Amino acid sequence: MSANTVYTAETISLQDGTEVTLKPLAIGLLRKFMKAWAKFSDVKDEDDAFEIYVNCCGIALSPEFKSTFEKTLDAESELTEDYREYLETVLDLDTVFKIMDVCGGLKLNDPKLVEEMEKLAVQQAAEQDGKI
Repeated sequence: MSANTVYTAETISLQDGTEVTLKPLAIGLLRKFMKAWAKFSDVKDEDDAFEIYVNCCGIALSPEFKSTFEKTLDAESELTEDYREYLETVLDLDTVFKIMDVCGGLKLNDPKLVEEMEKLAVQQAAEQDGKI
C-alpha cells in the first residue's frame, strides 16, 4: 500500500527565473509564518506591509534555499540580511500573494478580504484623526 499526498505542490518562477516548489507549510514553519503575519496588526504604512510580506515569504521559502544560503533564518526566525536582500529582488506582489496562499493558506487577493482591509484602513485613519 502506498501513501497518498494530501496536498498539491505547485512550481513557480521568481523574477530571476529561479523555480521554487510551493506546498503547505509543516506545523513548525507554519507557526513561524503565522508569528510573522501577526505583526500585520502593527502596520502603519506600505513599507511595514512589504516587510511582513517578505518575512512571511522568506519563512515559507526557506526550505527551498537551504543549499543556496548559508542561513536563511536566524535564531529568532528572522530572515538573514543576504536572504532578505535576495527576496526583495525576486518577489513581486502577485508572487507574494501566491506564496501566502499556497504555503500559509492566506488568500490576500480575495476581493472580500481586500474590501475589509480597505474598510479597516479608513476606520483607523478616522480614529487617528479623532473622528470616531
